[in-house]
Amino acid sequence: MIFIPEKEAPLTAPTFLESLALGLPRAYAILFFCASPRFGWWLLAVGLLAPAIALCGVFGAVAAAALGWFLGYDRTLLRTGFSLFNPILICLTVGWLHHCHDFPPSTLLLLLSTAAVGGFFLTTSMSGWMTAHFGISAHSLPSVAGAYVLYLMAHSLYGPTVPPVHAPVAWMDMPFLPPLWQGLFQSFGSMAFQAQALPGMLVFIGLACTSPLTTLVAAATYVSGVSVLWQLGIPLEMSGATLGGYNFLLCGIALGASYYITSGASLTLAFLGAAMCAFVGVALSSALQYFSLPPSALPYNLVVLTLLYALGQRSKAGALVPSPAPGALPEAAARQVLLQARRFPDLNKPALALPFDGARFISQGFSGALTHRGKWQHALDFEAQVAGLRHSGSGEALTDFHLFGTPVLAPSSGVIAYVENHVADNAPGQNNPDQNWGNCVILHADAGFYVLLAHLKQDSVSVVPGQRVLKGEALGECGSSGRSPVPHLHLQIQATGWFGVPTRPFCLKHYIETSADGGPVYHTSGVPDEGGTVQTAVMSAALAEMLGGLLPGEYRYRLTDDTGRSWEETVRLDFDEWGRYRFRSRRHGSQFSAFIREGVFYVVDYAGPGRSVLALIAAGMARVPCLAETNASWFDGVSSMPFTNPVTRPLLELAEPFLGPFMLRFRYRMEAEHGGGIAVHADAVSHGDATAPKQIVCGIQARRGVVRVESRQHNDLVIKAVQTDYQPSCIS
Repeated sequence: MIFIPEKEAPLTAPTFLESLALGLPRAYAILFFCASPRFGWWLLAVGLLAPAIALCGVFGAVAAAALGWFLGYDRTLLRTGFSLFNPILICLTVGWLHHCHDFPPSTLLLLLSTAAVGGFFLTTSMSGWMTAHFGISAHSLPSVAGAYVLYLMAHSLYGPTVPPVHAPVAWMDMPFLPPLWQGLFQSFGSMAFQAQALPGMLVFIGLACTSPLTTLVAAATYVSGVSVLWQLGIPLEMSGATLGGYNFLLCGIALGASYYITSGASLTLAFLGAAMCAFVGVALSSALQYFSLPPSALPYNLVVLTLLYALGQRSKAGALVPSPAPGALPEAAARQVLLQARRFPDLNKPALALPFDGARFISQGFSGALTHRGKWQHALDFEAQVAGLRHSGSGEALTDFHLFGTPVLAPSSGVIAYVENHVADNAPGQNNPDQNWGNCVILHADAGFYVLLAHLKQDSVSVVPGQRVLKGEALGECGSSGRSPVPHLHLQIQATGWFGVPTRPFCLKHYIETSADGGPVYHTSGVPDEGGTVQTAVMSAALAEMLGGLLPGEYRYRLTDDTGRSWEETVRLDFDEWGRYRFRSRRHGSQFSAFIREGVFYVVDYAGPGRSVLALIAAGMARVPCLAETNASWFDGVSSMPFTNPVTRPLLELAEPFLGPFMLRFRYRMEAEHGGGIAVHADAVSHGDATAPKQIVCGIQARRGVVRVESRQHNDLVIKAVQTDYQPSCIS
């Protein structure tokens, strides 16, 4: 199983009973790769349909927790349930064997105690060894090994393990169901040691209420696995508990919804894993029958651990994207990854600052019709205009061109790899194809790529090979050397320092673009359109200090709406383990993280309902650049799920991993307010549900953060929030 970390470290050390109360339900939920304590309690309740077996599992959890607590093991593993679920499974096996053999009470107690203690040490040793040597957890291998020891022991003392004929209640197997559904529910029930259809259906319902996506993936991979069994001539009636159909469920949940973001690729992997589980399960059934042992969860463990280790050797993620949050619901993990990819599409591309001061227009962009074609399509040409003209006078002299002789700046820090400085500049309208790049500088950036800046002015280059330069440092002047009929600056990124090698995709960062049909738009990163005008975005140190100096503590807001309703909400602000701001609402349990980087304030990972004031703040301040000039606007978006109708939300959550994130997109702008504060305005450019915000205004003051929020929804209901109190807290 995957390790599910605590959401936060407790402020005070919890007692043993408090830790057990946290760890017990999580240990049950871990069986389904889930971190929901509510679902864990539900599994325990379903298990109590057979109380004798279920109480054995609880005994295992209590005994293992007490052992780990008093021997000084990491108590985080107790609170997360990670050190408990294998002892629970082994003790549930003891309960099942007791159900079959009717052990004397003293024997039962001895077996339970030994199973709990042995299971704890076996889990600790196997998990540590596999993590150290293979980088993966032991999953449920310790419980499988312990169960086999118990089966062999019981066989030696009491004979073959055969469930008593009178034990099952016939109607609990729901014989009226088709074999496929009956086997599916039996498999779900077997994971809680309730190998009948009715308990399995209850587990299925509980999982569906917790994570519909997990349930869908598990059911789909079950069908895939039993289809392979059917092709091998094995009846569907044997695919439930008899041949361990729960192996297919576990394989699907692990590969299709937990370790990797749910996608077509992860589902394909899950189907492949289920097929492999079918073959391995049949083979193990044949081999293990000589020892009177069931295949148990061994097929799942062998297949999934092998695939995880093999996939861990990849150099790139490829189509299988690892989950960013182990133990998170797959819906939330997929939304986080897809939303960040949509909001920050250039995150993994090389990024350059503009190599000049002032405004320049793009005379040729990516895949430009003149020379930016084929292997050299990723390049930009910059020129200068004044009053819409490239030059003054007749344009017959190079000095008539506004760009000629202007400084060229380093777009990134790095080391100069090559310099050419003595190629003559062309007269306007002429070319020098023999010396294509003319005077140029090749910069080996600190990030590893090479930057070529070409067509510089003769004898203007002021750097030499081997010299280290910082971003923004002068390299030379714009000219018209090489293949350059008019003065312009050519910019591209390439993998090596040689001439003529293919270009690589890249982006520009922190620039303001103005097109012919729109006002200035700020871009954190991007590739400007051909014909647009760009200039470097100048950041305000004062605004950066305002957004970067928020104080930890509790902020109280009073909210009102047009209907006359009024309520209060308290927001706690502190820091997470990465040093980011963490905003949490006491009233709704909602939260998001925020940070400021390179002069831009970002909000990420909002989780909670749309009725929380944090949902409005997260949408209204999704991205706030600390611009010195406030006349530029910018675009960003947030997930629409918090504001979606609860009736349709489950269907959208199922579709989102395959169709992409459902977003509310806003156009943002900023204006100064009296007292040194700012107001960030967000206007929706995409339509959402009636309760989704159409317009949001967030008023921000130094030290107090967001002091007011006003939101107009698509149904024209206005919600206002005003900060009424602030209680500081001490954060060391």
